[in-house]
Amino acid sequence: MRMSKLKKCLYLINLMERKGAMTLKEINECYQYSSLYEGDEFQPRTFLRYKDFIEETFPCYLEFNARTGKYELHRHRALYGEDDSLYDYLLSAYHIEGMTELALKHRNKIMLTEAPTGVENVQIILEAIDKKKGIECEYYSFNKQSHKHHLLIPYFLRTWEQRWYLVAEPDNHHHGQSVFALERMDDIKLTVEKMLPSSDIDIEDYFDGCFGINHSDDQKPEIIRIKAINTQAEYINALPIHESQKKVEETDEWTIFEYRMVPCYNLYQKLLWYREKIEVLSPPSVREEMKEILRKMVENY
Repeated sequence: MRMSKLKKCLYLINLMERKGAMTLKEINECYQYSSLYEGDEFQPRTFLRYKDFIEETFPCYLEFNARTGKYELHRHRALYGEDDSLYDYLLSAYHIEGMTELALKHRNKIMLTEAPTGVENVQIILEAIDKKKGIECEYYSFNKQSHKHHLLIPYFLRTWEQRWYLVAEPDNHHHGQSVFALERMDDIKLTVEKMLPSSDIDIEDYFDGCFGINHSDDQKPEIIRIKAINTQAEYINALPIHESQKKVEETDEWTIFEYRMVPCYNLYQKLLWYREKIEVLSPPSVREEMKEILRKMVENY
């Protein structure tokens, strides 16, 4: 019963995200063409129950506009702010739950990249953040090829390149934060006592201008411009390299994009992914670093 209600609520959310505000009559007219339709239109009282379920379960809610006579879909800005990424991520999770039965039935018709690793540790870390407690864990270091016991005060969680990461303050020093991959954390336990971070920095400030999970207190974001041939520019438009991406110039042959980022290893790796189809224009330091990387690569051949 709950799965049926979940699927119908997902249908309503998808429908209203595509169509905008709708009357109950308009919703039922569309619903007749849904695979979920079994001759059972949304009756007013039943629809109100779905409306309540959406507000209780999803990061959005339906609101009736008495002036237009239509229902409107809104996001929980008070809970999720202006950044839509968490809303989209949570809604995506509900979509996955809603299609589980069909996905398993037709698993030979679906090919996926790996799900973000470390997700099994997200819940306990969020619990630690919620209860203002620290966590103890065994953490595996690739560099040292060994496990080490850590006592950490969690700050933020972030996904990047199919991995979950935790930004935390190691308890053995109070002068900064470190990044930990959740997939390499074992035997996680909450501390009995409360443990508060020594800094009140928020996640937006911490990752300001960062590319991925790289963070540096010593470097400041720079304005970086790249030129892409237009066959590649269309893909960059559709999937931006960074959230700061802006299109500043365009011709029939190429497009110039501008970013506000801190140059880092992962950024150069990303730029090299586009091969000869992009060119770094500025600043000179980033352009020269790209040239040096390419020179060393040529030497390998």
